[in-house]
Amino acid sequence: MINDFLTKFLSKNPIMDDYGLKYNHTFSEEILKIKDNYSVSQLSNKVLIRCSGEGLEDFLNSQFTNDIKKLNKEKILLCGYCNPKGRLISVFYIFQLDKDYYLYTTLDSKDLLLKKLNMYKMALKIEFMPLNNILIGISNINLNQKIPFDYLKENKVIKLENSIIFMPYDNYAIISTNPEEFDKNLYIDNLSLLGYKSSDFFDIDHHTPFITSSFIETYTPQMLSLDILDGVSFEKGCYPGQEIVARTHYLGEAKKSLFKFYINSNADLDTSKKIHNEERKVAGDILNIIKIDESNYFCLGVLRKEFSSKKLYVDPDSLVENVKGVLRT
Repeated sequence: MINDFLTKFLSKNPIMDDYGLKYNHTFSEEILKIKDNYSVSQLSNKVLIRCSGEGLEDFLNSQFTNDIKKLNKEKILLCGYCNPKGRLISVFYIFQLDKDYYLYTTLDSKDLLLKKLNMYKMALKIEFMPLNNILIGISNINLNQKIPFDYLKENKVIKLENSIIFMPYDNYAIISTNPEEFDKNLYIDNLSLLGYKSSDFFDIDHHTPFITSSFIETYTPQMLSLDILDGVSFEKGCYPGQEIVARTHYLGEAKKSLFKFYINSNADLDTSKKIHNEERKVAGDILNIIKIDESNYFCLGVLRKEFSSKKLYVDPDSLVENVKGVLRT
């Protein structure tokens, strides 16, 4: 069984939190393993939601920031879901299998996302169902020959029996599977079992601004650079908050944007910490954070653009370094 497998490969002192396994090795060892080794992470902080029913495509396209009718060409899209004030409830990847659509997002944003979708569907016969399967992130998937990597690389989404596999980043895939099919799809030889935070490394490195509970309904799509990340369509019809998002796009520019950066600190840092400039003015927030060694963190954050090229700190002794924004392609 899959839980027996996960237990077998735990280190003696794994670091756990409310989601489950956060780290299974030292911080620096986890990053090296997920970058260079065939590794898996149980993504207990994420969820996969199946959307099904009549009139689904048109309904979803009337709710989300991106044009999901592009999915027949793009295979997988980054999207956002806003409240009427243009503030994001959730950021997610969306893909299609057969007639169903699937949303991959944070467990934190699931409840409000589902509440709003069910409220707006009115009398439509549409269902939104979080899958009970276990979510596993697989790095260096090319080393696991049970999954047809070349086919997945071309198609981004495949289905093997009852398991769903999709590839949001190069050589990194996510599988929604069950205990019976786990061994069929994954080799366990030479496998590294890592915590879910190591998988967050890829989200940060690819500027994917997943929203956790602290920041639900805080940012507009432009503040998270979804417009630059091709997560917003300005050609399709209306969706909740569309007027505000469009006004920012055509008449002005958001004062905040998405950046990735490092923080040098020996303190325990999390997303509750604010980023300040030298005058102690608040410059931004930490959206996502992972520890990469005993004195360094890798982060994704939202910063005021006017401060992004200045010296920034979290605490007086915690310097923000190597700040990089999202570049237009």
